[in-house]
Amino acid sequence: MNEKAAKVGKFNVVDVAAVVLIAAVVLFVVWKVALSDRDPQEREVTMTYRVLTEGVSSDIYESVQQHIPSQLMASGKLLDGEILSVEQGPYYVLGSDGEWSPDPQHVNLYFTVRHHSTAGEVLLSKVDEQEIRIGRKDYTLKTEYIEFHNAIILDIDWDFADAD
Repeated sequence: MNEKAAKVGKFNVVDVAAVVLIAAVVLFVVWKVALSDRDPQEREVTMTYRVLTEGVSSDIYESVQQHIPSQLMASGKLLDGEILSVEQGPYYVLGSDGEWSPDPQHVNLYFTVRHHSTAGEVLLSKVDEQEIRIGRKDYTLKTEYIEFHNAIILDIDWDFADAD
């Protein structure tokens, strides 16, 4: 009976290994649950970019101004972004004398757009399904009231939310 009483108070190697394994599994599960709401690969990003539409009829500028700011739209749904402002600039044409001069019938429009999204390990500059890349010449800028095709992305600025 003394041998049985002595074994109850002591652990053998298999018992110690089992306790360590169980403790490791419990710590792993607690660590995963505690950090599950925070994915270190995902971070919020605000993308501000400028879009050029060339050779637009001059009277459209006034119409567009009435709808600024305006929320971005794609595929029939409103997106988490908006056109913040629009500016007009001259649209130049080559005259018969070989000189460039402003066309009084047309203007270039410069839109400033802001979009909020998340970025993973690789920054995919996308607004819905459209990629936003500097120099892209087939961008469609669309809101509930405005739509321009074959616009050009001039520049992009990314602002990442600070990670805690």
